[in-house]
Amino acid sequence: MKEQTKRFIAYLNLLGVKIDSRSFADRIKAQKLAYILQKLTGKQLYDDFNFYVRGPYSHELAVEYFNSSKDFVNGNSDSYRIIKDDYEEIERAKQLINALSQTDLEIVASLLYLRKDIGLDENNAELKLKWRKPHLKEEDIWRGSNIIKKMFLTDKIRIAIMNSLQKEIGEWDDVSNENLKRFGQ
Repeated sequence: MKEQTKRFIAYLNLLGVKIDSRSFADRIKAQKLAYILQKLTGKQLYDDFNFYVRGPYSHELAVEYFNSSKDFVNGNSDSYRIIKDDYEEIERAKQLINALSQTDLEIVASLLYLRKDIGLDENNAELKLKWRKPHLKEEDIWRGSNIIKKMFLTDKIRIAIMNSLQKEIGEWDDVSNENLKRFGQ
């Protein structure tokens, strides 16, 4: 079994997910979770994700879950140890990920693909997804975008945003104070 497959199974274990390659729904779930988790952790699991009918799909992953089907079902990752940063990212998003339905997984993974791999902004990714998958409801696509925001708004990013806002507010205060001084107030 490949090292990245051991890592992926360890990630799935952390989420409490088992994948049975005989189940079409489980195979779809594996594809979407692998894609989402590699974007969440920043660790490449499978290189060959392409956009297919149901969103991101990796042929390499498909070969792996068929070749290592018992390992996926049993959660056997050969004692792969998840590094602290990956553990924290997955644990932080675990409740959100586990609450996703099959359709939500497809929407979130597809939006991520359109944004991260194709380079579309949020609005254009939503429009492109609606065009490619007209059966999806707009409100479901919008909910997918909000899930992505929640999933990727980490404490580090939150702190960076707050620091940036504090700096901007400070600059506005400085300009305001200068104007008050200039006009004798």
